[in-house]
Amino acid sequence: MDENGMTDMELEALSGKATGRLLMADIFDEVAFKNLYSYICALAEKLKTENMLPKQFLAVVLNATNAIRSRAEYLPEVKKCIALADDFDMVLALVAVGEAPSDRQPGMPRVI
Repeated sequence: MDENGMTDMELEALSGKATGRLLMADIFDEVAFKNLYSYICALAEKLKTENMLPKQFLAVVLNATNAIRSRAEYLPEVKKCIALADDFDMVLALVAVGEAPSDRQPGMPRVI
């Protein structure tokens, strides 16, 4: 996402490979979802200090979460990776309070 509010083409492509394929063809690509998650985490670093979040960011995170949860009901390979939905939810929750996943490291106390 650039400063002009233009569409982030890489985010769009990663979302299509992960969420799009899962929703349209019931093909779950765990690597694609992990790549999307990594990109979302990188964006979270940039967005955590912003007062407003781009709709594209919100939509991609919410769509990924919903797609995983909805397909986990009948696709065993998705059910095994249901924790990914929680990971996407966590990123959104952290950005909403001005943090990013890198701010929370296991075994390291948080400095507020």
